[in-house]
Parts: sequence; C-alpha cells; structure tokens
Amino acid sequence: MDEFFGRRNVLIDVESGSWAALYEEDGRWIVRQDGPNALWDAAEQQLGRWHAAGTPALEEFTVSVTPQGQTINW
Repeated sequence: MDEFFGRRNVLIDVESGSWAALYEEDGRWIVRQDGPNALWDAAEQQLGRWHAAGTPALEEFTVSVTPQGQTINW
C-alpha cells in the first residue's frame, strides 16, 4: 500500500471533522488540511511555543483534559 499511496502522518479531529496529512514528496514536506479547524496550523503554533520555552523535556509537560477543553503546560 505504501508504494501506491506513500506514507502519511495524519491528524484527525473526529468531533469537528478536521484533518491534516503530512507527507514527503521530492525531498519536501507537504501538508494538506481541511475542516473547520486548521489542525496543522495549531500543531505548528504549539511547536513554536515549545521552542520559545527552550524545548523543555517531556518530564516537564502536563496535559489537562476537561469537558471545557485541553491545556498543555511546561
């Protein structure tokens, strides 16, 4: 199957129907996304926050999930 479709890294938000797919093509990374929430944009924003915080170690992370939403802190 990889030979036909290639490898994809996929983010899916089942509740909103949003999705993002990341794949390599000719040495560059391509992102496709659709739905009401731009999932890849949100992932890049969080990556930027992580870099701005000095790339803290995994042990420094806390993730809280409540009915009101999710928070990620370090």
